[in-house]
Amino acid sequence: MTTRDSTTVLYDPELRSVMVRALYGTPLAIPVGMAIATIVFAACAAITGDTAFAILSMAMGLIGAFRLAAQFLYRHRQSSISTVAFERLAYAGAWATALTMSCFGAYAVAFHADDRIATLAVAQTIGYIAGIAGRNSSRPFVSNVQVTFAALPFAGALIASQTPAFVVIAGALLMTVMLTISSSNVIHRVFVSNFLKTRDLQTMATTDSLTSLLNRRGFIAEVEKRLGSRERIHLLSVDVDDFKQINDTLGHDVGDALLAMIARRISSVLSPCDKAARIGGDEFMIASGRASDEVAALAAQIISLFDEPVCVANARLSVTVSIGVTNATGESVERSLKHCDLALYKAKVEGKCRWLSYVPEMSEAYDSRVRLEQDLSRAITDGQMELHYQPIYNPRGRTIIMCEGLLRWKHPTRGLISPSDFIPLAEQNGFIKILGAYAIEQALKDSMSWPEPIGVNVNVSAKQFHRDHDLVGIIQDALRRTGVAPHRLTMEITETTLADDKDFVIEHLHRIRALGVKIALDDFGTGYSSLSYFAELPIDLLKIDRAFVGSIAISSKAQALMKAIRGLATDLNVPMVVEGVETPEQFDAVARFRPYGIQGFLLARPLPKDAIDLIIDRRVTLPAIDRQATALPNRDRSSAA
Repeated sequence: MTTRDSTTVLYDPELRSVMVRALYGTPLAIPVGMAIATIVFAACAAITGDTAFAILSMAMGLIGAFRLAAQFLYRHRQSSISTVAFERLAYAGAWATALTMSCFGAYAVAFHADDRIATLAVAQTIGYIAGIAGRNSSRPFVSNVQVTFAALPFAGALIASQTPAFVVIAGALLMTVMLTISSSNVIHRVFVSNFLKTRDLQTMATTDSLTSLLNRRGFIAEVEKRLGSRERIHLLSVDVDDFKQINDTLGHDVGDALLAMIARRISSVLSPCDKAARIGGDEFMIASGRASDEVAALAAQIISLFDEPVCVANARLSVTVSIGVTNATGESVERSLKHCDLALYKAKVEGKCRWLSYVPEMSEAYDSRVRLEQDLSRAITDGQMELHYQPIYNPRGRTIIMCEGLLRWKHPTRGLISPSDFIPLAEQNGFIKILGAYAIEQALKDSMSWPEPIGVNVNVSAKQFHRDHDLVGIIQDALRRTGVAPHRLTMEITETTLADDKDFVIEHLHRIRALGVKIALDDFGTGYSSLSYFAELPIDLLKIDRAFVGSIAISSKAQALMKAIRGLATDLNVPMVVEGVETPEQFDAVARFRPYGIQGFLLARPLPKDAIDLIIDRRVTLPAIDRQATALPNRDRSSAA
């Protein structure tokens, strides 16, 4: 064996462990061989009455017991005894056996002329040496010393006997020793080379090339190993918030550099009982052997790693992560991963940049969500969706000037399902694109029977502005099929529409407006960037959120805010619609600011098409409004589209 191979075995714990496992790889062969040798030695003692044979027989029996005990310890006490100790036990047993066997053969040839004894000695010793030549090829040091100990004293005795046959046998033995030493070294080098290559391939198959952490396959194998050994284990799923936006705006090179940096930071706070992995995209996972309170501290520490902006590839980024945690002890891998994902999803829903631990209620919510998603898919194909309309009134003439179309789902068994329940789900699974196209077409069809001045508004989700969805083409086709004048259609957006791809959205809003369709900015005043977005967007109508209306009849501050917004809208020549008017006092207070339109439950709740048709050209008075508010059922007040 070369010096390099020896060093590799000595300082590579995994390879050394494999080598030691090979020494104990034939648990039955060693005791059986030792028992046979002991019986042969005892037989020679019985035939000759020679005490030396009896002593050798007892020695071989004791060595056999020693090696059997070492085998037992290796099988049952590996975790508490070092690999080096087991290696030395194997050496001692093998070399003691070889010396005892050689002493037997040499003594029998040198001191007994009985052909029976000589034959037994030659057969037993040569058989043992031949057996060594085929064993321990993965550890040449062991087998080379073993063959030398067994062969040289015996060969010396054969030559000293000067018996021609014994001399020939001695020559054959010496040749066997040289061939065994040579071949075992070659075989060992091949073994080490193959082992290292195989391990490199396994490492490549289980390691993420970007971060050098485990990949999904390697992580699952690690978790299965820990679960199989009944170790305590927690799983943490770490996901980078809004990573797609970084990739889309700064490029994949920056995104990759960011992921590598995140991997280094996560690794810096891990202990020896933790194992991290990148299981795909921007999601990392950690298998931890810590106690529950320590795992909670670890999750909080990982989140705090990104309290300050980070510099990646000359870009300064504000990065946050969300984390889902679950106790996987005693669970299956699949179940544990699902629980971890549910906790992560909940953390994302609750606002990101936080960690949550799994609780059973999350599974119940998930199962309910899955059933709702399946029902939603059928609802689209079975025609369970319909539009209700909430009118927007001219505050002076109290006549309808436009109607806002709002999606409603009439479930066959669950009844009317709130848009706040199914719209977010539709946005997540992509159904919103189908629902949005339906809403546009149906709203235009329903408006065909209304008087010409009355328009129809349709809410648009940010998900409908994806690059793989031709919203402009859908609107254009719907206008062409229905023949409705484009100026009667208003598309309502919120400032969140611009969050993912602002330039793309603004470009498409200009294209929609070029069709003659109007654009309304909904929920104005509730976000962080309303004024800046108001300046950038092609806006034809400004809808003031209900948050400004609640106390407007009695609050001077609310009135001052409304006055400021009214002044802004007037200066920019953008008509203003006020939402959420529910009392006559609010109506009177809002009307003093002379808005273009007023919308709210005081005037009308969202109604089906046939109910809207009955009031579409009627003027409402306050007494009639009061009676209508009392008579109509108290439906869900959500106006999500």
